[in-house]
Amino acid sequence: MKIKHLLTGLALTFGLVQYAQAQCTVQAIAQDTIVPCNGSTILSVNGTGTSVVAFGENFNAGQPVGWDFSQVVTIANNTCGVPSLDGSDFMWMGNQSVAPRVMATVPLDVSSGGTVCFEMRYAIQAQASPCEGPDLASEGVYLQYSIDNGATWTTMNYWSPNGGYDSYMTSWNNYCESIPVAAQTTTTKFRWTQLAVSGAPYDHWGLDNIAISAAIPNYTITWLHDNYSYPTGVYTGNNPTPVSPTGTTSYIVMMTDSTNICYDTITLTISYPQIDSVLENNPTCGSSNGSLDASASGGAGGYTYSIDNGQNFQASGTFSGLGINNYTVILVDQNNCSDTVQAALIGVDSVEISNIVVTTTTCGLDNGIIDLTITGGTPNYQYSLTNGTTFSASPVFNNLVPGTYQVYVEDVNGCFDTTTATIYPSTNPILGQTTSTLEFCSLQDGSISTSATLGVSPYVFVLHQGPTLVATSPTGAFNNLHSGTYWVTVIDQIGCADSTLMVVDSIPAPISPMVDTVLCNLTLQVFGVLSYTGSNWSANSGDITFSNPSGQNPLITADTSGIYLINLQDTVCNFNETFSLTFVADPYTAIIDTTLCIGETATLAAVQQPQNVSYLWSTGATTPTIQVTEPGNYLIATTNMCGTAIDTASIEFYFCDIELPNVFTPNGDGTNDYFQMLFYGGLSTFECIIVNRWGNTVREFTNPAFQWDGTDENGDKMEEGVYFYIARTVTNAGDEIEKHGLVHLVRE
Repeated sequence: MKIKHLLTGLALTFGLVQYAQAQCTVQAIAQDTIVPCNGSTILSVNGTGTSVVAFGENFNAGQPVGWDFSQVVTIANNTCGVPSLDGSDFMWMGNQSVAPRVMATVPLDVSSGGTVCFEMRYAIQAQASPCEGPDLASEGVYLQYSIDNGATWTTMNYWSPNGGYDSYMTSWNNYCESIPVAAQTTTTKFRWTQLAVSGAPYDHWGLDNIAISAAIPNYTITWLHDNYSYPTGVYTGNNPTPVSPTGTTSYIVMMTDSTNICYDTITLTISYPQIDSVLENNPTCGSSNGSLDASASGGAGGYTYSIDNGQNFQASGTFSGLGINNYTVILVDQNNCSDTVQAALIGVDSVEISNIVVTTTTCGLDNGIIDLTITGGTPNYQYSLTNGTTFSASPVFNNLVPGTYQVYVEDVNGCFDTTTATIYPSTNPILGQTTSTLEFCSLQDGSISTSATLGVSPYVFVLHQGPTLVATSPTGAFNNLHSGTYWVTVIDQIGCADSTLMVVDSIPAPISPMVDTVLCNLTLQVFGVLSYTGSNWSANSGDITFSNPSGQNPLITADTSGIYLINLQDTVCNFNETFSLTFVADPYTAIIDTTLCIGETATLAAVQQPQNVSYLWSTGATTPTIQVTEPGNYLIATTNMCGTAIDTASIEFYFCDIELPNVFTPNGDGTNDYFQMLFYGGLSTFECIIVNRWGNTVREFTNPAFQWDGTDENGDKMEEGVYFYIARTVTNAGDEIEKHGLVHLVRE
């Protein structure tokens, strides 16, 4: 706001100061006229009450007097061709002297404040003297005050020349400066001074219509909006509390003195944060590659943004990796004021190769086929087997050579999908190992067997003898053949073939399937023996009998287990074959019940029949014998190929004697810390008394599991030394046992 100021009845003469009345002035000032939402600002005020002119000079009476200065000045009304604002004389600081050039007042009473008003002009740079103006930053004019009669000066303002070509500075203008609080004394001097020049012919300037107004005290300044009054006589200051308007609000300040009332108004505008724009980059081809880019203005700054309903905020307005969706963009500034904008990302569906049918090449030809099925996207599609370098309008590619192809499809939106498809090289089927069996004794029992690889399965196998078709087979097996020469051919699913020549030889001998055999019983029924005239069966032992020694498939019986040699002979076909029969008996085992003293070890041995059996004890051991130190039932299982035999032995332990140590070291190291029984099972009663060397009883125990730690009944440690013990017990079998001896107590 501009200061409202009016001078009335101003009359000035040289050498005599005449006081004239001036109306009050007031100015409303805001730290910020635009206030962020939920923010605040500070109001301040400048003002003067009704004042008088304490000093005035218009230079219209010639050379001025009543000044405190040393320079000789020029009084003119049109120096350098630029008249004053009122057309009258003015002071011109020309080429009379070098720096410092000074115009200083006498001491003035401005104890209640006021203003310093004047008109000033700089000469224009590069004109002839005395019209050459200041151009350097140090050659400007200062307005200063002194409260110690000129000993020190304080700057109120400085007018920089700005290169000497500022049109505002090189024309006459009115300036008004409020007198600072520090300058408000009864003996304040003011001066206009130029501290640096380039020489007397340079850097000239002028003054006119100087009016120093002194404020009259006893006035108040009141903010009508909040009814706050400044203390009497105060003309400048801040509103005591921050102003936080919730909407655009006008604040009025009033100055009241004994003569006048002045007003000023200032308007505060609320600034809310605002999302100016949201740039939507839609995702493509069903991917989450969309983005939102929000920009904002207004408010208090420090923006944060959210698109998940305020769950998460970020400093950047850019959100990436977004899919198709509706989004609410929320903007919040540092004062927690917000704005919201709706945004939507749309996109297109992705295209997908949903199925590939590959037809391989046949018989070594370049006739492969790739047939594509497409879903999604937007037709029309274009297809490629060169990863998108060349395209076809058809999803079917014919006459392809074997190899792996990069299959690529793209729709009208540029969405694409890609995968690989392999056409394997196809060759003619190849017969594998082809074998034949002999025809024995003209029985038409020869055979040919073969297999195939490569080609396209399933196969058909064909057997020819010359031009004559003998048989076909899906497996490659041909039976019931006479001896002779045969062509074996394989034909795959697509008609590709491979052939080989095979010979079936004839050998006059019977067929016997007999092989060395191991049995778990004493009989064997023979099957599969073929012979023209019958068989002759024999054995190397009389323990073997045959149900029909001259038959083809007798029942063989053994009187006992063992290994026997069996012979089959056919004299017609000159056939003679021997094989072994092993008859294995069922397993047998036995272990013996045992009674031992506690602390002894028993050896349990399994009696087995026959040999070549495995062992498994209830303890987990797999040896023929085990060592036993604990009572209980122990089971042994022996197993061979014919079965398993099981037996159980009961092991009992009896208490045979009392065993106690003769020394112990109760030092807490975990080794030999207690005087105790080594074995105590199987007892019905027990008593142990420990006495010292004087025959005094130290401790008594009735539990065979006792542990003496070298302390008395009160828990106090006993001295090292030799102690005497008496132990008595009755076993569960009714035997009475008593034992006494010495024990050494040692504390190491």
